[in-house]
Amino acid sequence: GGGFGGLNTALALNDLPWPSDVKPTITLLDKKERFVFLPLLYELCVDDASPEEVAPTFKSLLEGTDIEFVQCGVDGVDATADTIYASSASGDSMKMDYDALVVATGADLNLASVPGAEEHAIPFYTIEQCYELRKRFNVLDSISERRSNGEPLKVVIIGGGYSGVEMSLNTLERLGGGDKVEVTLVHRGEEILQYATDFNRKTGQESLKKAGIQVMTKTNVVEITSADNDEGQSD
Repeated sequence: GGGFGGLNTALALNDLPWPSDVKPTITLLDKKERFVFLPLLYELCVDDASPEEVAPTFKSLLEGTDIEFVQCGVDGVDATADTIYASSASGDSMKMDYDALVVATGADLNLASVPGAEEHAIPFYTIEQCYELRKRFNVLDSISERRSNGEPLKVVIIGGGYSGVEMSLNTLERLGGGDKVEVTLVHRGEEILQYATDFNRKTGQESLKKAGIQVMTKTNVVEITSADNDEGQSD
């Protein structure tokens, strides 16, 4: 896994003071060619950062180290035989032996667990999703301009971690402020930024309150439906 955990583990192992005759071969595996720096992903969405700044290739990140990068997906691990079975980017089967294995695959977002999420929600973890969000913002701009009654747009952000809080504030700014859009942040925990430091949590809460963003805590999303009502009109 080549996320923050996997990449930092590989770099830390590479920097240990190994004796020259016992330094291990360190190999980083990931199914993607690029590392995505999530805190900057929104900057790419609004053209404030370049793709290389937000999603550099693993090859460029590991340049100057002794770490080998292999782009592949892991199909299985035989822990008894210390063997990894993988598939290359071109679909070829691969087999690798190891002396020590670090599993840092992170967590995958499971939209299928919430009815309607796959059809109507936009995740925000990859370059492709970033460009999709950019398209949706442009669509919302057009909808806002066509509304003759001045009714604000309504956008809901699900998840009150760092990314959710930042996305809520940035979305409000991108779509023209409180006169043009109402942003609601939904979080299942008791408070947003629950794993952040007290200072960061308080700062985030104050920023959301000052911006006029509605925050709904202790709230689970059970279903997502289309924005059209029974009459086929925007609801």
